[in-house]
Parts: sequence; C-alpha cells; structure tokens
Amino acid sequence: MDAHWPDLAVAVTEQAIESVDHLLRGLALLQQRGRITEAEYRILAVPALRLKHCGIQAQQIVRLQSGQVRQSHEKVDLAQVVAAVLDERRDALLAQGVTVQRRLQPVELFIDPTLAYSLVQTLLEWGLQHGSQLEVGVEPRPAEDGAHPAGEPPPRRAWLELAVWPTDATAPASARTDGVLWLLAQQLARTDGGIVVQREVEAAPLRISATFRRAVAPLHHRSAQPGDRTGGHPPVDLAQP
Repeated sequence: MDAHWPDLAVAVTEQAIESVDHLLRGLALLQQRGRITEAEYRILAVPALRLKHCGIQAQQIVRLQSGQVRQSHEKVDLAQVVAAVLDERRDALLAQGVTVQRRLQPVELFIDPTLAYSLVQTLLEWGLQHGSQLEVGVEPRPAEDGAHPAGEPPPRRAWLELAVWPTDATAPASARTDGVLWLLAQQLARTDGGIVVQREVEAAPLRISATFRRAVAPLHHRSAQPGDRTGGHPPVDLAQP
C-alpha cells in the first residue's frame, strides 16, 4: 500500500489544480460579461493562482521524494526556457500587477528540460512571494571554481538570476526563512547534480540565482598543429564541474 501513496497524492493535487482552473475560467467569464470589475477579478484570481501553484509544487515534491523523476539530459537554451515560462504566465502576471524586466542572453546547457522548466517556475514563484517588481537575467559566465589548463579559457557556466524589489518592509526577514519554494529549488538542484542555487536577502533587491555547471562550451578557433590537417573548430564539449 505504501507504494501507492505518491500516486494518490499526485491524483488529489491534480483534482485541486483542475478545480482552480475551472474557478479561474469562471472568473474570467464573469469579468467579460461585466459582472465583476477588473480589480475584483484580480482580488479573487491572485489567491486562486497561488493555490494552483501550491498544488503543482506539491506534485513536484512527491515525485522527487518518491524517486519518480527520470532525467533525460538534452541541449537546451536556458534563455528560451525562461522566456517560455514568462510568456506562458503573462496573463496571470498582469492580473497580479507584476512587472518583469528581461535580460536574456542565449546560453546552451545540458539538462532535463522538465527539470529546467520546474526550476525556473520555482524561482519565479519565490520572487512573487516577496514583491511585484522583478528583473530576470540569463547570461554565460566563466567558472570561478577550480583550476583549468594554462592558456585555456575557464569552463563556461550558465547563470540565471532573479531580482525582486519587495513591496513589504518585512520581506528581507521572511526571505531568509527556508520556505517550501527555497527547499524545492534546492532539491531540484540536487536532483540534477550540476546546479548551485543561492540567495541574497540581506537588503533590497532580494536575489535568487542558479549556476548551471553543464553549460555548452562555445566553438573556438584553434590553429592547425604539425601533422594536423583538420585545424578549424573542435567539437562542442561540456564544461566540466
């Protein structure tokens, strides 16, 4: 029987998420028909959206705890993943009065696409807990950890950061607690094994970041060596942890 508890928990949360979706569609219909104002819609929709994402987080926690996550590492562009998450949630963010500035540079890495999507969603939710003015950045960075061969560039990392300007003066204190979203982000990073998640919460803006070790090294030109007729570009390889 114990083996069925994870499936049961996931099924219950799926029903809760489906019910919230029905509620949101009903609220949208009432607004379209002029039965409620936009402000009233926002007041009702924001807690419903938070409830929906709590259900999604519960599903993720159950799957991680039960070992149901089966990773399939693929080459993905982290900037595209972040952009897809923000585009998918554009209407919900507008309903919550959230503004998001993007600074997204292309950077490829090897990661399970579902895990990458879940981590970006989790970091975004962490930011939304503390404020409604966000800035999201993605860029490649050289590794600052470990040595590398002389004359060679340092290994490449993919770096994602979310900065949030708190709307509440007590936000820095609450952000220091190990809440569900922070613990979930850490667990997702541990599941991947090549991600480091950090936060800076002493003063505004609050920041949460993820450094991805398995970034794809860019192609670079190498000189032909004696006896080497190929020259040109070496194959793409993985930046080592």
